[in-house]
Amino acid sequence: MTPSEEDVRAVLNQIIDPCSRVAGAPVGLVDMGLIRRLTLTAGVGTVDVHMVIGVTEYGCLLAPSFAAEARRLLSDLRGIGSIDIELDGEFDWLPEDMSAAYRQHLVDRRAAINRVMLPMREPPDRSATPVRGEALGPVGQK
Repeated sequence: MTPSEEDVRAVLNQIIDPCSRVAGAPVGLVDMGLIRRLTLTAGVGTVDVHMVIGVTEYGCLLAPSFAAEARRLLSDLRGIGSIDIELDGEFDWLPEDMSAAYRQHLVDRRAAINRVMLPMREPPDRSATPVRGEALGPVGQK
């Protein structure tokens, strides 16, 4: 049996973006939206894989290591024929390229961090704060 696109995506999603790991929210290349294109072509008893791997910004140097790891992991997958990997030169990644599930994970994670780091408190009383353009009185007077 040859691997499906879902099988290939699952393998590629095992490759964790190191920046997401450092940020404390590890995510695979698929959920990060870095697999820009993926095409599977059925052969005789195998499936050939063609993909384009991108990065989030121009200065990121990780694309070649992502490609090497993708080739290594896919080569171990039974039923894979040829593997053709291109690196995306467009640098057009947007946060919207992330999977909806991962975007929600980030929202939930940020909310949890904010609950710990920025506990709810009474807002300061700003009624005595001068309005923009209003002259301040002499120092020491109210």
